[in-house]
Amino acid sequence: MSKLLNVKIVGIGKVVGSKIMTSNELGRKMGIKDDWIERASGVYSRHYIDKAIGESALTLGTKAAQLALEDANLHVSDIDCIIGASGSPLQAIPCAAALFQRELGLETSGISCFDVDTTCYSFPLALFIASNLVQTNVYKKILIISADTPSPTLDIAEREVRALFGDGAAAVVVTQTPEGEQSKVHHFKLNTYSEGADYTAIKGGGTLKPPNDLETKPEDNVFQMQGKKVFKTAVRYLKPFLEDLEEETGLTNSDYKFIVPHQTSKNGMEILRKYGFGKDRVANHLRDHGNCIAASIPMVFHDYIKSGQIQRGDTVLLFGTSAGLSLGALSITY
Repeated sequence: MSKLLNVKIVGIGKVVGSKIMTSNELGRKMGIKDDWIERASGVYSRHYIDKAIGESALTLGTKAAQLALEDANLHVSDIDCIIGASGSPLQAIPCAAALFQRELGLETSGISCFDVDTTCYSFPLALFIASNLVQTNVYKKILIISADTPSPTLDIAEREVRALFGDGAAAVVVTQTPEGEQSKVHHFKLNTYSEGADYTAIKGGGTLKPPNDLETKPEDNVFQMQGKKVFKTAVRYLKPFLEDLEEETGLTNSDYKFIVPHQTSKNGMEILRKYGFGKDRVANHLRDHGNCIAASIPMVFHDYIKSGQIQRGDTVLLFGTSAGLSLGALSITY
């Protein structure tokens, strides 16, 4: 059994792009049958940022952070650390957390800022790191922000990729759990199988394929995903991963009120039913949000908390896959 961390999410906020793009509208733009996208992906509509009014991952993440602070009944000056946990970078340097700090009016505060990145599974990793930092009294109140807005990059993306993704952001505030309350972080697990490292990739932009190098091709700078290979590889490792998780935590799938998964695709969500998670226990807003990369898990978590489906004292599993190829799980009592 894992050592429990006495840590609590005291506030959560969510923001989406202001434009709604239905799958039929997107299909017409892509020159394909109206119903293909929804049938293939399970996505009826998704939100896109409106660049004309200045929306970006930075503005969405900042607003989500402000909502999380409001939800926690805290002022921005109460925060002593910001962690960026997005699946797509705002820019190469500096870390997104520093840019969020400036947008929040904390540019002279000196509070710690850093990013963590395991693409789509960045939020649970950040939550686990934050929990350890709070548990050991390094920081008292940590703000985690996940913001991903891939829509401006999708025009030249593959059909499968363009059909899936939407724009959104979510943020949480993490503190120590007060005496007598149940909120806990139970266990974190991340397995990486780099045989799938090329299945989901943007190969350009770094030192292996520098932006100005003549050998760097335009397609190296575009998100590429071999969806079928990702799915087959993840499924191959999923059963032993979940079995090991159960042994390590002492928790069975019936102990979780909900599994809160990364909103990958219709097939990615449905596969969880084979492992004892019935449809009514799989948190799902894929139909009207699409896949919002790292923001997906905290966004759907937010929706289930605010709807009352997840309440204080409920044990949930934050589960997902990410580029690498990785499988991740974080069990918590909310």
